[in-house]
Amino acid sequence: MSPLLEKNMAYEFHKYLATEMALFEEKFKSLVEGDFEYINHIRDQVFRSKGKQLRPMLVFYAHKLFQEEVAEQAYLAASLVEIVHAASLVHDDVVDMADMRRGNASVRAMFGNKVAVLAGDYMLTNAFLKAYDESDSQLLVMLVDVIRQMSAGELLQLQYANNTQATEQSYTRIVSGKTAALFGCCCQCGAYTAQASAEDTERLKEIGRKIGFAFQIKDDLLDLDKNAEAGKAYGNDLKEGKLTLPALYYLQYCGSEEKKLFFKNLSRISDLHAEGGEDLALLEAMTDQILASGGVAYARQKAKEYTRQALELYRGLNRSNEGFEQLILEIGENPA
Repeated sequence: MSPLLEKNMAYEFHKYLATEMALFEEKFKSLVEGDFEYINHIRDQVFRSKGKQLRPMLVFYAHKLFQEEVAEQAYLAASLVEIVHAASLVHDDVVDMADMRRGNASVRAMFGNKVAVLAGDYMLTNAFLKAYDESDSQLLVMLVDVIRQMSAGELLQLQYANNTQATEQSYTRIVSGKTAALFGCCCQCGAYTAQASAEDTERLKEIGRKIGFAFQIKDDLLDLDKNAEAGKAYGNDLKEGKLTLPALYYLQYCGSEEKKLFFKNLSRISDLHAEGGEDLALLEAMTDQILASGGVAYARQKAKEYTRQALELYRGLNRSNEGFEQLILEIGENPA
């Protein structure tokens, strides 16, 4: 996820949760404390820039729809989803061979791939073991299941990278796991810890999933913007062979020869990226093709549709939370 994208949204919506976020920090610190100096040194690098904490905020927004005073279990859930997110980024940087994360050197760049993989695993297992005595089993099952879904989404993304069989359907499956699942889990945990009904808890989960889809599409669009100042390298998805919604729209409507050439060029820039090089002129030419196809407009419309669906589900609850509704609107109605 793009740091500035999250930053611009999160600072706006922290004000609705100032008390909750301050208490969250205390619980979070206890769960990321390691057992020895080396892992704490790595942890400090992971959280050197702590991110914008959108996911914990979703837990609290969902919770406060049903219970104004936030339960201790909600703070635990918010801490765990943030740790799941952080560990996934450590692992993603290994997969993507990324040297920077949130404006700082990534864990893999500083300590190597082996350490990054093991550190991500340690962060997850250490936090879950600490949380075990404080949590009921159902909450932990929700969180373990979302890790499974995120891993499946990332594996599917690798399967469809540089793949001529990639379609909008495969893209939806990827995003469903790698992004939407965690957003859904955040809202699900918030409702669950507020003792909402099973029906309302499931509705909140679906709201979160819709938000996650809109968020991912917005993030994908930033990749095509040469002038974006979002902390995300221009064209990085294409360099890694990832086919996002605008590119898939272009491929759906271009001719067979154009499609063949596109994948030939995609393989070239992906190979160069893997070797530490790039062909900026070729990357820009491919981006221009996607932009000219109407793929960006299509993706923006899809983000708005997911937002409309999220709002429809949210308003069906007949409960209100100004910050939550504004956050949904910001993610989907104003895509990059």
